[in-house]
Amino acid sequence: MVTKQDIYNAVEDCEDDIVEFVREFLAIETENPPGRNYRDGAVFLANELSDRGYDVETVSVPDEVVAKHYPTRTDHERVNVLGRKVGERSGPDIHFTGHFDVVPAGEDWSHDPYDPIVKDGNIYGRGASDMKSGIAAGLFAIDALAAAGIDLHGSVTQSMTVDEETGGFTGLGYLVDEGYISPENTDYCVYTECFDSSRICLGHRGVLKFHITAHGSKSHGCMAHDGENAVMAMNDFLRRVDSYEDELHVRTTDLPVTPPESRHADISVTMMDAGYSENIVPDRCQATFYRVLVPGETVEKAREEIRDLMNTAESATGRTFEYDEIMFAEPASVPENCTVSQTYTENILKFYDETDHVVSPGSDDQRFVVNNAGIEECIVYGPGLLEQAHVVDEFIPVDEIVTAAKVMAASTADLMGVTS
Repeated sequence: MVTKQDIYNAVEDCEDDIVEFVREFLAIETENPPGRNYRDGAVFLANELSDRGYDVETVSVPDEVVAKHYPTRTDHERVNVLGRKVGERSGPDIHFTGHFDVVPAGEDWSHDPYDPIVKDGNIYGRGASDMKSGIAAGLFAIDALAAAGIDLHGSVTQSMTVDEETGGFTGLGYLVDEGYISPENTDYCVYTECFDSSRICLGHRGVLKFHITAHGSKSHGCMAHDGENAVMAMNDFLRRVDSYEDELHVRTTDLPVTPPESRHADISVTMMDAGYSENIVPDRCQATFYRVLVPGETVEKAREEIRDLMNTAESATGRTFEYDEIMFAEPASVPENCTVSQTYTENILKFYDETDHVVSPGSDDQRFVVNNAGIEECIVYGPGLLEQAHVVDEFIPVDEIVTAAKVMAASTADLMGVTS
């Protein structure tokens, strides 16, 4: 029987290969929005999977599906990748999944964000922590099992998806819709998003993003009585939102959302747009909102509450209000004592004196597996520092990837029952 130390040694032996893989991967500029170079990223990953003996499928999303979710981005193709490796003996089906789209790099970097460098034990580049290193850890974890002489008992699937940064509907959401991930083909799922190698994430809060537009009628500023000021109508609505926010802050969860200050529901107005000129009474005013849901709330109920606010504002002002939804994500959570969580916890504690289970303050693709596919045995675990996500000079410590790969490899072996 192969020991855990044999697995750890196999991961350590491929550290240089891990670094080189991550550097090559980060150099592919898969920015979202709008969704650049997804085909290049998919080809790179498909080749890596093929070289490792996986049966590989690239899944292109039909144009009409892209248009439904991202109507202004249909000129960028959406391509997801799956690789499956089946052992000679029966056992569980284990699925690693992660996204390879990254947020725009922006400016003020100390170096080219798409020409990755290694410095002081860290790899720098856009997507280093969020979350191309998670995909690397999953790949090299299974490589290490083979290098240690472990035959798979069951199967391992690796999926690499797009568009998580803008909702995931044409990425992991599409794979779930099409049956690539279901209770019939997946026993355990690990979403390799960055929460650092010392802890497991059990779920996330939900979100509803939307625009509200208040309508009025234009007039010259010197004859304001002839117009209907949409900004003032919006002011009435915002006062109601302010009171609604107080109500939401009372809705809390006992789940370990991190940071603790995020353990309540919330709403924020994040953008405003109105007016044409200083001497024109505006006929429209648009506000953008970010409504956060705690587990136990539903998106449909949140929509109803927003509609009620709109109706009362319309009655009070005599103006009309229009709702335009941007995206939504239902909250998701799994029990701390599910098998995959317990297995990963035991292996994390081989490297850390203590660990904790957390729930993400934001949303991610885990919800598609838990809520849509109905798979409860799904956790978030991956390398990377959450505070490095989306920042300038993003980096990942090499040790983070190596440790996460060790935990992933050992946990996979335990779930398959092939370690002593």
